[in-house]
Amino acid sequence: MTLTQRQQARVAKALPAQKSALRAQYNRQNNSPNQLKPKSKMQRPQPKRAPARRGVAKIPRSLEFAFDAFDKRHMPLDELTAPYTTTNFISVMEFSTSISMDQIVVVCPRTLTRQETYTGPLTDFIAMRYDANEYISSNMATLETMRSPIIDSPAQANINTYSSVRARLHNMSVKLECLGTNTGLYPPGAAYIGTVPCIETGSYSTGSEENLKVKTAWADDSIMVGYLRSISAASLINKPCILHSAVAENTSYKSWNDLVVPSTGEALGSLPFSTALEPIVIYVPKVGSGDTAVTYRVVVGQQWCSRHPHNVMLRSTQKQHSATAPNDWHKALSAVKDIGEHILKSAGKSAVDVLTERMQSAYMRPGNALANVPWVD
Repeated sequence: MTLTQRQQARVAKALPAQKSALRAQYNRQNNSPNQLKPKSKMQRPQPKRAPARRGVAKIPRSLEFAFDAFDKRHMPLDELTAPYTTTNFISVMEFSTSISMDQIVVVCPRTLTRQETYTGPLTDFIAMRYDANEYISSNMATLETMRSPIIDSPAQANINTYSSVRARLHNMSVKLECLGTNTGLYPPGAAYIGTVPCIETGSYSTGSEENLKVKTAWADDSIMVGYLRSISAASLINKPCILHSAVAENTSYKSWNDLVVPSTGEALGSLPFSTALEPIVIYVPKVGSGDTAVTYRVVVGQQWCSRHPHNVMLRSTQKQHSATAPNDWHKALSAVKDIGEHILKSAGKSAVDVLTERMQSAYMRPGNALANVPWVD
């Protein structure tokens, strides 16, 4: 077997007498079956491949915020418009129940004239409270009114006061909560709340022609068809009900209007309701005895879109909004349309459950003699 280069080099350097013996030794090594074989190159371990990722289903984001007036996010219309600014406002009304009077609160913007004949203007009155025994007419009285600060709520004068602001109400929401009783007792009774596609007021309405009471036209009829749902006062203490209004009529909803403050001689309770958004109706039946009264709080959230032709500072806040994709816009509308689902979701626990939890909490306090008494489901 041929010697390797290293072996040949060593033989060449060896003494003449040793060369033959050294060459024979190398030949025996090379021909030996146990001779060392050249090591094969070690293969590097291949990196482990990550398992193929399976497709993850995308969870669609909720679009309910689009009509939530308590949320400052803004979803523009499904068509491009001129620049405008958006503003969120919060208005609050508190009132107590009566042992002899049913009450109704209607949350909805009012127009100065009938929308069947005129396109505007829009007033800054956003909610009113009525005696439910009031008859629908051209001269309806109110127990309380609420104004939106969209034009700073200027005082009423003996003539109509017009504003140069052009606006449209984009979102309208209501949070109804119970503040308890004036005596600290368990709050009795319940309130009815819901959105109603259309109700009428004033001398040109059917209610006026048929001499109907507010309770009949605005509460009873809506309760019978399921627009208004009952929620116990006790439930509203722990978990207020939040309800968002949906679009009632697209044309009036997308219309821009001038704003006006009605004169002091105007019958505010008879002002026509805007048909843009569904009115939110709260019906509180008479309840209690003696001096006991249940107090409710109505929080009205509003998101306005406005244009200001003469106020430079406010004009600087106007910006161009990109139109919302029609598919997303329709999904947002669907998110607030199921009235019953939204009310049941926000109604909280029943009055019995609330009372039971409060009693259990009181008995289980440390040091209470009944703390060790087991509760049976």
